[in-house]
Amino acid sequence: MTTVPPRSDASWIAPFRVGYAAWFPSARPLIERHDYAAAFKTYPWPTFVESPWTELRAPLASARLAVVTTGGLYRPGADPPFHADAPDGDTGYRAIPRETAIGTLGIAHAHFAHEVAEADMNTIFPLERLEELVRAGALGDLAPTHYSTMGYASDAALLAETTAPAIAARMRDEGVDVALIVPV
Repeated sequence: MTTVPPRSDASWIAPFRVGYAAWFPSARPLIERHDYAAAFKTYPWPTFVESPWTELRAPLASARLAVVTTGGLYRPGADPPFHADAPDGDTGYRAIPRETAIGTLGIAHAHFAHEVAEADMNTIFPLERLEELVRAGALGDLAPTHYSTMGYASDAALLAETTAPAIAARMRDEGVDVALIVPV
């Protein structure tokens, strides 16, 4: 993956990288033992003074929306699953075509209980509910492609410099006006 500078304030990235490089070697054995509370007690959480915001230029009823979930979803047989057991997580993403039946998706995120999502995938990837809004005229359209990342990805700088810009570029190419982020 290519590293691209984020469009938002990136001043947090350099200090984060220093803190992350100091944190990860001592956290790794704790993570490998699944002692996440101890491992993340000293994590160098990025802090932000402002959140980037872009005002919607068109009414939602005429906007094209894409979904980004952190549920670790993938298409079995078409996509590789996320590396759920990697100590530092997985900063990749999977592109999920709109026409994919959400009940066919696999969950490769080992850091949350899957029962609720497996009972109703709309809880973490609400494409069926959004299709209803499109049919009702409350939402203009859904993008041809939606995205999944794995919520467990400890290198926030890599997410900001690689994953997020790659997804944003694909959304821009598909004429997406607004993204719905569904944290898991």
